[in-house]
Amino acid sequence: MEGFSIPEHPSILLLNARPWTYALGVRSLPEVPDAELDAVASGCDVVWLQGCWEIGAYGPEHDLADPGRRRHFESCLPGEFAEADCIGSPYAISRYSLNPALGCDADLAAFRGRLAARGCGLMLDFVPNHMARDSPWTALPGIFIESGEGPLFGRDPYSGDWTDTAQLNYWSEKCREHISQELLKVAEKCDAVRVDMAMLCCNPVIERTWGALLRQQGFDHPGAELWPLLLSRVRERFPRFLALAECYEYDEIYPRGTGVELVRQGFHAVYDKTLYDRLTEGHMDKLRGHVFGDQLLPGGHLCHFTENHDEERAAAHFGSRALAAAVASLTLPGPRMFMWGQQEGRRERLAVQLRRCRGEAADPEMQRSFGRLLQALPLCRGSWRPCPTSGEGAWRLVVWAWHCPDTWVVAAVNYTDAEAWAHVDVSGLLSGRCGSCDAVKLEDLLSGEVFERRLDELRGGEGLVLGLKPFQSHLLACR
Repeated sequence: MEGFSIPEHPSILLLNARPWTYALGVRSLPEVPDAELDAVASGCDVVWLQGCWEIGAYGPEHDLADPGRRRHFESCLPGEFAEADCIGSPYAISRYSLNPALGCDADLAAFRGRLAARGCGLMLDFVPNHMARDSPWTALPGIFIESGEGPLFGRDPYSGDWTDTAQLNYWSEKCREHISQELLKVAEKCDAVRVDMAMLCCNPVIERTWGALLRQQGFDHPGAELWPLLLSRVRERFPRFLALAECYEYDEIYPRGTGVELVRQGFHAVYDKTLYDRLTEGHMDKLRGHVFGDQLLPGGHLCHFTENHDEERAAAHFGSRALAAAVASLTLPGPRMFMWGQQEGRRERLAVQLRRCRGEAADPEMQRSFGRLLQALPLCRGSWRPCPTSGEGAWRLVVWAWHCPDTWVVAAVNYTDAEAWAHVDVSGLLSGRCGSCDAVKLEDLLSGEVFERRLDELRGGEGLVLGLKPFQSHLLACR
């Protein structure tokens, strides 16, 4: 199948594959009704089908035998947890074939085609640091970091062992070539990959985590980095293929930024965990400093989110700030990621090892507002720029704009707990059709309200005067 052309600044839905099909009551991807796929495809450009790969029996058995994990599962499903609810971590992969619980590889190809017919690309997981302990790869010599009793557990430089995994050895040429071929096989099946903990495969990180042991075993620093090799090979065959890196900052290893290094090595975009943290803190100077000062952000190299499988649900984490945080996050340049259930305001966290979480009703107000936000995001493309603000309440706002020849959209978020009024300079946006009349109509894409403003006021007077309630947002479009 020819690769799907993913638009710039794509909206990405994190769709938990097996919990989703379980919730639908279907046994495989081919059984997903068209209406359900229509609902999934509405409002996104890419579906990340998380956790679709095959895992062995070891992972779920290991999870159920671990008292700590079992207590966690019981806390997620109090009074109703059953062993059948534990399906194992999707990040302890046995091999890159579709999980039999979802069908076969031909079913995955058909699912990709159904998404493409709805204008959506398919993103899949790629987990390069480790494999499941019962992966058939463990029979291959020279692939894993070995001890006398088999492969060592996967890990990062700072955490404990991931005891359901086996650590791959990227100072082994056999391993590097093997993983290169596997990534090419995955790339044949999708339009994009989300690469788990991508920074762990960089040579300085391997040095920090495993260097001394690997040298004892006769391996040495390979010189060339892994990702430029792998990603260049993929793009030779699939030029439009998108590679997104899960990435966290290791300041002492990469003082100029781990994300900066991974973009340099060939990733289109990397996780923007810093924005998530700034929105959590709510410190406006730090928030503005990141949005208007990060070198990767204007070029669309940061993937923004307020919810994913590693974090609390946004509605629970941000509370009354959840919609404002989503508007601030998802209208910035770069991939915009949201999670299945986020648009309904779900608060119950879904553990990655479980097929379900506690049932809860959707939040109708969040459903309406988030749905409007998703429908508005295609207009948030083109040329992005910060908007200067002035006035006593300006410090409470973050404001930026998207500009196309005949359209502009201003995103304004009051991310504080008090009302704010400010003057926004939009003079640089007034060209084309929006600048050729005496007045312009501005539609708030979040509320549906329409405002009229005189052009001379916007150009040389007070600018665009905005008043926003606590944690209120505007997404004002002139078309």
